Amino acid sequence: MDAQIRRDRRRNWIFCIVVGLLCIALGLLPTGYPERMPANSTRERVRVLSVNDDFLAPLGIVYSGVQALRVRILSGEWAGYELDASNALNADLEKDKLFAVGDEGLAIIHANADGPTNATLVDHYRLGSEGLLFGLFGLLLILFGGVAGAGALVSLVASVMIVWKLLIPALLDGRSPVPVALGVVLLLTALIMFLVAGFTRKALCALAGSLLGTFVTCLLAAAFGALLRLDGTNLPYVVPLLSQSAMQLDVSQIFLAMVFIANSGSLMDLAMDVSASCQEVIAHHPGISRRALIRSGFAVGRSVIGTMTTTLMLAYSGSYLSMLMYFMGQGTPVVDILNYKFVACEVLTTLVGSFGLVTVAPFTALMAGVMMHRGEAEAAPQSEPV
Repeated sequence: MDAQIRRDRRRNWIFCIVVGLLCIALGLLPTGYPERMPANSTRERVRVLSVNDDFLAPLGIVYSGVQALRVRILSGEWAGYELDASNALNADLEKDKLFAVGDEGLAIIHANADGPTNATLVDHYRLGSEGLLFGLFGLLLILFGGVAGAGALVSLVASVMIVWKLLIPALLDGRSPVPVALGVVLLLTALIMFLVAGFTRKALCALAGSLLGTFVTCLLAAAFGALLRLDGTNLPYVVPLLSQSAMQLDVSQIFLAMVFIANSGSLMDLAMDVSASCQEVIAHHPGISRRALIRSGFAVGRSVIGTMTTTLMLAYSGSYLSMLMYFMGQGTPVVDILNYKFVACEVLTTLVGSFGLVTVAPFTALMAGVMMHRGEAEAAPQSEPV
């Protein structure tokens, strides 16, 4: 048994490495939509040496105008150069940023044959802090979870790469959003399950249950999206996106794809909870009947769906807490709030996702009864690779 565990562990590490290499390959894959840069310009990290706010006009709590800065370039071939820079503010609290002496920023450096001439600040430089946070998270995952933690880390990177390099370019190319998104969810679910749980029946049960729940959320999103007259026109950046694509994108289908993609993660989570619980039941009680195993899976599912449904509600309401505060402060009637299109979109996303959670638990329990009992209840229990 120890030899089998070592083989399973080695196989899972190999799979993590293979998927990691595929992530690197995806990172090198062109999207077909190259980054746009002004001629003779590069993006570099800079440090602010001095600030002149004389050209800013306060408009309440926001500013309009330009911050005049002196910066030192910290990266690239012009590192060490000092030059003038500008930071434009447009009285937009969500997007405007103010710099102080000592801040690090990301800047577009404009240059000619003699060297850099001036710079335009993009925003504060955050890659270092983001990289530190990701590194600490990855270290904790691997220390606590071993190969399963490494698989979770690789699956996170793979998810980002697949969405950025495959899903978004396909949607921009005008591919049908719902089938493309379903294909991406299928691919991601399979990768995540096998990376986290290895090539085991536990992973297969979780995969089957999660995908069945995803299909349910997809059907419900389509049906109730039409019933609630939600066309996706409230999505962020939808107007410039339609202008950019010459009105060729179907935003209503993109909205439906967003609904079940947003809920697919919680469905995977619950499916793995139920599948892992059923596997543990078999490991400690190998003679359990199929019916009793399914009942155990149902019991676990009933215990988890309550908190998971609340988790979805809190996640979405937390994201829109400032909006809810504004409505209450303005005395907006609740009946008005619930009929606003953008609020109805969040209601649809939350309730459809909750419906999927309620269905994915019994789906996974049934899959465990079919897949696990037939193979694992008849043989001596084996430990899962760690």
